[in-house]
This record gives sequence, structure tokens and C-alpha cells, in this order.
Amino acid sequence: MSLTAHVTWVTIALVVLLGAANFGVTPAVNARVFSILGETRTLGGAVNIAAFNVGIAVAPLASGLVINTGLGLAGAAWIGAAFGVAHMGSVLLDRHLTRRHEAGTGEPTTVSELEHAPAAS
Repeated sequence: MSLTAHVTWVTIALVVLLGAANFGVTPAVNARVFSILGETRTLGGAVNIAAFNVGIAVAPLASGLVINTGLGLAGAAWIGAAFGVAHMGSVLLDRHLTRRHEAGTGEPTTVSELEHAPAAS
């Protein structure tokens, strides 16, 4: 968005797309968290929502600091991009750790896999 901030209609379209993407990401993240928690779903759900709230507070703070440095509103888009890259890093780390755990133990890693796993004798 920072590259197209001077074109109003492009910026509006990108903001709508960003909102739509975020609208779809939140349920997916919640589903992933709840699928790996098992018996600790209540605590894990609370921590998950707390993490969302921290992001909701930190992103505008970081954007405001960048705007005040003189980069203007376009600088806020770079903050959003940095948060997006950090998020993709956490997704890739989760995939790597899950695959490593499954390869090393052969044990299922989600609640649904546990429910469908054959019973141990």
C-alpha cells in the first residue's frame, strides 16, 4: 500500500482486501490453536485471544511511531508488511515443529487425530 498510497482507489481496494484477509485468518488461527490444545482449550483460547488483543494494541502504536518519524501514512503500511512477514514466520515455524514432532514420535499432534487414532493395547 505504501507504493500506491498516492492513488486513492487502489489504496481503498487494498484496504478492503486486507480486511477481508484478516476476517478469514482469525477463525483459521483459532481452529489451529484449539485443534492442538486438547484438555487445555479454555486456557489456550484465553491466551490466543490475549495475543490478538496485544497485536491490536501494538500495531497502531508502532504505526503511530513510524508516522511521527516523518515517513507519513505510507510508513504505516510498511509496519503492516513487517507484521505480515513476522506472522508468516510464525506459521512456517509451527509447520516445521509439527512435522518434526510427527516424524520423531509418530504421534498425532491434533485433538482430531487423537480421537481417530487406534487405541493402544
